[in-house]
Amino acid sequence: MTLIGRQEKYIEQLGEQTVEAHELPGFIRKSFGMKGKLISGVSEDAVKAGIHTAELIYHPMWIVRNTVVATRRPFKPKRIPNMIFVDAVSGYRGLLSAVPFISETAVEKDKVITPIIDAQAVGRYIKDVQSSQIDRSYVLKKPDHEQSEPRLVHLPLWKVEMEGPSGRETHYINANTGASENFMSSRWASGVDLMKH
Repeated sequence: MTLIGRQEKYIEQLGEQTVEAHELPGFIRKSFGMKGKLISGVSEDAVKAGIHTAELIYHPMWIVRNTVVATRRPFKPKRIPNMIFVDAVSGYRGLLSAVPFISETAVEKDKVITPIIDAQAVGRYIKDVQSSQIDRSYVLKKPDHEQSEPRLVHLPLWKVEMEGPSGRETHYINANTGASENFMSSRWASGVDLMKH
């Protein structure tokens, strides 16, 4: 067993990091959409030339296995498993379409983003997803929920600082899929999803 240094910490990583640094210009150009492609000069090479720094960071998310138990007398209750996620920085929350792969990995401590929502506070966010997103589809009798303990996992993201069409820009690219996380990152700063005490 190798001893990890003080500069490292173990985290549970969500998904599998497959996007390499050299692929970032292509994914960033794609994230501009049609509007960006119409701006002349936004070629992959132009994006590549504009990049100042690209670092891998680990963004905290809470996940919970949730089983919806809907009674259907005289039949046995229907049990529907799903996965609730809560962004531990913004409070943005919802349901994951699939149960992601999780692995334990050692990463540099200073690349791990500190959660704002802790284990005590996350329960309110989970209840909100259950009542406002799941229960809504049950018109008559609301279902019961059986849930696991919340688990803190980290999503690997590329944080890219670059000179772009509108000046200095920061782009967040999902290191598992290559998808832009610019919507998610706009929620971090705005605080619109945080529940007031």
